[in-house]
Amino acid sequence: MRVPNNPFILSGYHSPKYFCNRKNELLWLEEQFSNERNIVLYAHRRMGKTALIKHFFYHLEKSKTASTVFVDLLGTSSMPEANKKIATAIVQKFGDFKGGIGQKMLAMISSLGATIGLDPLSGTPQVSFGLVKPTEVEKSMEAIGSFLKEIKKPVLIAIDEFQQITPYPEENSEAVFRAWTQEFPMIRFIFSGSHRQMMQTMFTDQNRPFYNSAQMLALDTIERSDYIKFIKDFFAQAKLKIKKETLEIIFEWTRMQTYYVQLVCNKLYGRGQSVTKELLMEVQQEMLNQEAPLIATYQQLLTDFQWRTLKAIAIQEMVGSPTSQEFLTKFSLGAASSVSSAMQMLLKKGFVVQENNQYTLHDTLLLRWLQQL
Repeated sequence: MRVPNNPFILSGYHSPKYFCNRKNELLWLEEQFSNERNIVLYAHRRMGKTALIKHFFYHLEKSKTASTVFVDLLGTSSMPEANKKIATAIVQKFGDFKGGIGQKMLAMISSLGATIGLDPLSGTPQVSFGLVKPTEVEKSMEAIGSFLKEIKKPVLIAIDEFQQITPYPEENSEAVFRAWTQEFPMIRFIFSGSHRQMMQTMFTDQNRPFYNSAQMLALDTIERSDYIKFIKDFFAQAKLKIKKETLEIIFEWTRMQTYYVQLVCNKLYGRGQSVTKELLMEVQQEMLNQEAPLIATYQQLLTDFQWRTLKAIAIQEMVGSPTSQEFLTKFSLGAASSVSSAMQMLLKKGFVVQENNQYTLHDTLLLRWLQQL
């Protein structure tokens, strides 16, 4: 495996060497899996959920404890699309194209209405899925489950961004997935999601199909002392210096969101020089400048008043009651009813999230960009 040029990985998963801590979370995941419990892993985006799952999968595959499958539902908008994603991941994992596909795999592919052909450019085999009608999804998922239960090793399927199924036009999407997990109890699942409240509701509301069906873990920030050692060690290996005080500034500025900590350190490491406060400020401004075009599109999605409300929350960072007279007066926002309406839209579109009865912007770069206006 090729060694990364920059040890601060920004996407995907490389190996344990480039993964920081999460020892307690890993032990928890191992305990749930070894005792055949399904898992719910949730946190806001860019906290490292996917990397943790891939890290867990790495250990399971290396020890030959389980066969693992990762499915990302981000971007799907219906049950047939979700079914295709799952089926494609299963075929890619267990389809031995080089050694000849087994009869069980062929039977499953056939039952899914899929075909195997050759990629016109590379000449390698590829699986194509036809249109799957909503009424055929349950039959297709049953075929997938029947195939997987015949595999000798335990199978663990991680379905990322699982909250995507809630707005599907099919009203029974949650019930279909729940029935699938019940029909094939020896297949284990990790349901991962970045919408904390929605994921919590799906698995704790007694009127929902997944009520009390899995063990839940809210992913928190990485322990600062561990992250400090992780970062300093890589800089030291490159004969570069970075002070603990500088790392504390980075942690504060990024609010310990894993992706942004990695991004800052990736850019600093890439400069090939010991880190000064001036260099850090330069990198931070570079990140904000690069974000400007995207932020301009955000502004177009909101009304002027919604944008003003968002800016006010960004300046405050954490707001307990955005409709309080104190907040309204401080930022000249006028009527509480107007702010209440704006907040509903900001929450719905994901610009604002609620944490521990406080409202804040989830996107740290957007928050820092608004603070400098």
